[in-house]
Amino acid sequence: MTKKVMSDREIYELVTSNNNEENIVLSDDEGKVFEMEQLGIIPLHGVIYAVLSLLKIEDKEIGDDEAGLVMLECDYDEESDEYYVSTVEDDELFDSVIAEFEKLPEHE
Repeated sequence: MTKKVMSDREIYELVTSNNNEENIVLSDDEGKVFEMEQLGIIPLHGVIYAVLSLLKIEDKEIGDDEAGLVMLECDYDEESDEYYVSTVEDDELFDSVIAEFEKLPEHE
């Protein structure tokens, strides 16, 4: 059963929650649905970056060849009360956020 695709607001609220146990479900521009597990968040450059592990594509478990990290940039504009969530495509930014993420102490 395909899970409901989340709104930017729902994703933002989940990644910033201290006790998030729920996977994040979103779709790309073509409507393909992805399910991911949150590994951690890094506040940097005035926004929050969520580091996620890809679990499923179109409700199918992914294989080792498709496994990997996904990073979302999450922002909230208080003036307009708008939430913005997008995937990080810039390799340099991705690498700098991962470097910060790797400095975090591991936790269960």
